[in-house]
Amino acid sequence: MTDPAPASARDLAKAPGSEWRVLVVEDDVLIRTDIEGTLDDGGFAVVGAPTDLKSAMTFVETRSRQIDCALIDVDLGGHSCRPLVAAMEKLRIPYLLVTAHSEDTVRDMGYTGPVVEKPFTARELSACLSNLVSRKPQEA
Repeated sequence: MTDPAPASARDLAKAPGSEWRVLVVEDDVLIRTDIEGTLDDGGFAVVGAPTDLKSAMTFVETRSRQIDCALIDVDLGGHSCRPLVAAMEKLRIPYLLVTAHSEDTVRDMGYTGPVVEKPFTARELSACLSNLVSRKPQEA
C-alpha cells in the first residue's frame, strides 16, 4: 500500500475520549489475537470476539447498540458469514470482510462489502477500518 500513513480512529470525528467499538468475528485464534492487538494500537475498542456464526448472531441480536462496526471472516469454521452480513446490513452497521479469498472471489460469492485479504499488515487493516468508520454517519 503506497498511501500515506492511515488515520487512526483517534483522528476521526467521534466524541472526545470515545473509541470506535468493533465486533471481531474470526475463528482463527492467532489471526483474532493479531487483529485485536492492531485495533487496540489504533484506538479501537473490541466489544466482542465471537468465533463462530451462532455466537456472532447472538451477540449482534442482543448487543447491536454496542457495535459501531465489525470485522467479519467470510468463512467461519466452514460456515458462510452471509446471515451475519445480512443482519449487519439490516441494522446499518458497517462491516469489513476479512478473508483468505481474493476480492474477486468474494464478489463472485455475492458479497458487496469492503474486503481486506489475508494475510494483511496492521497498516492495511487500520487503513481499511479507518476508511470504513469515516464513512459511518455520526449519531445525533
